[in-house]
Order: sequence, then C-alpha cells, then structure tokens
Amino acid sequence: MKRIYIILMLLLSGVVTYATDVKTLAEEATKMYQEGDYQKAIDLYNEMLSDNMESATVYYNLGNCYYKQGEIAKAILNYERALLLHPGDNDIKYNLTMAQKATVDNIKVLPELFLVRWYNAFVTAFTADQWAYVSVILFIGFLIMAALFFHATSISLKKSWFTLGIIMLLVSVMTIFFALKQYHRVTDRDSGIVMTPSVVVRGAPDNSGTELFVIHEGLKVQVIGTLGDWYNVRLADGNEGWIAKTDLEKI
Repeated sequence: MKRIYIILMLLLSGVVTYATDVKTLAEEATKMYQEGDYQKAIDLYNEMLSDNMESATVYYNLGNCYYKQGEIAKAILNYERALLLHPGDNDIKYNLTMAQKATVDNIKVLPELFLVRWYNAFVTAFTADQWAYVSVILFIGFLIMAALFFHATSISLKKSWFTLGIIMLLVSVMTIFFALKQYHRVTDRDSGIVMTPSVVVRGAPDNSGTELFVIHEGLKVQVIGTLGDWYNVRLADGNEGWIAKTDLEKI
C-alpha cells in the first residue's frame, strides 16, 4: 500500500511540474510578444510544441508572432493548425482570413452544393472531443427515456418516452460519426501550406515533368498522393499536379 502511495505521489508531482512548466513558458512567451520581441516568443512557442505541448492557443499565438514578423506562410500554417484543433474559433478564422489576403494567389474555389457546405460547416463547428461529449450525454438521455418507458403507467407516456429515446439514440449515433470524422481530420492532415516563394507545379513527379502552372507561398493545397520526394496536390479550383515535398509543409 505504501509503495502504491509513493507511485501516486510521484505521478502527481510529475503532472504538477509539467503544468507549471507549460504555464511558465506560456507566460514568458506572452511577455515577449507584448514587448515586441516576436522572435523570442516564436522560440518559446516552438519549444512548447517540441515538448508535446500542442494546443490551438499555442498555434494561434505562434501564428500571430509570424504575422507580426511578416512571415505570412508560417502564420497561415499555424492558424490552420489552430483551426484544426479548435474549428469553431472566430478569432482564428478572422486572423487566418487576414493573413490569406496577403498572399499572391487568388484561387477560385469550386462551388459546393448548399447542403454539402452546410453539412461541413455543421460538423466542423465542434471538435472531436466535443462531439463525443454530446454523444455520451444523448446516450445517457436515451437510457433515462428507456427507464421511464418501462415505468410509465399509461400508453401515451410510453409512446412519448419511446419516441424521445429513439430520437436520442439515433442522434447519439450520428454525433459519434461526427466525432470520428473530426478525429480523422486532425490525425490524417491531408492538407498543406506552400512554404516556398514560388513553386512550379508539374505534370509528373520529376523535375523534367511538364510545367503546368505556378503557385506561391501561403497557398493551401490538398495532398491527394505521394511518390518518393513528391506530393500530388489539388488546388481549391480543382487543378492538380506534382510539387516537391520540400516546398510544402503539412498542416
């Protein structure tokens, strides 16, 4: 019993120390940002990320630092990473939009059906964890409705509890699907930001491939394939081609 107590105390001590380190680094980075020492703040935020202190807040603040430095591509990259972890944050969306306005390329996005656009906006309004919490709450509601159904004394009440229970169960299953979809968005990360000032998109994964068009730093593309040192990418307007992996950084 004493040994278990010692182990628990050591674990608790480690958690407290980790939380203290995170708070100290965050406070120091914030101080550097407020004082205009953006490079020092960048170094501190990157130190936090290298120590697995990943969060939407860290990426957002790091994006702000790069934006102040005039490094637009890196700012966009970190805003996109922040938005991936916290998709409903309006501040992140606003700053990302402002940074994107400073890029060279003006790609026309292919139109989507209203229902598809509404569905994507709805699913990305919450994180995977938030959708999972909603699912658990709804399932608990289903269990409560089931209990009320079996203890109801009238047919009308039984019908009401049964109907509500089925609705909660179906919506719970649906929110589990949303949670999984958001989880895969975070883990798969099939999009990237062009980090090189000017990139020639080629028709084949080779420097001798046909030159199709040119894109510039800060542009977001979807990675649809990979071969050796090359990525097969698709732009928002549907155009596709190959670029070197060194020209792109995954979100």
